[in-house]
Amino acid sequence: MKAILAALLVALAVSYVVAVPNFAISCGKVDLCMEPCVKYLTGGQKEPSEDCCTGVKKLKGMAKNTGERRFACNCMKQAAHGISGLKDDAVANFPDACHTPLPFSISMNFDCNRCVYVHLCLID
Repeated sequence: MKAILAALLVALAVSYVVAVPNFAISCGKVDLCMEPCVKYLTGGQKEPSEDCCTGVKKLKGMAKNTGERRFACNCMKQAAHGISGLKDDAVANFPDACHTPLPFSISMNFDCNRCVYVHLCLID
């Protein structure tokens, strides 16, 4: 699974570097922050790991403006398509589980265009 995830991360990073060269954030950075969360988001762990929550907080700090938040959200949506078995309840509870609450509910169908003033927008 790690080899598949690594290949996905490389492919995403290459495709998005060309798309938005002026952002300080990249899909590769987003993926590295979120990689430790895959087990929690797929039901393999009851709670997110410390590394997972550290990654979420790091990502929250990296996405500083509307464009970067939308970009990070879309990176996560793309990565989510390559991860089988995502659990709706884990995705919905994810911010609170990492003590990084958001001012809106998230779901597997979250619209990244809604990422305007919030600090972090998650998976579709």
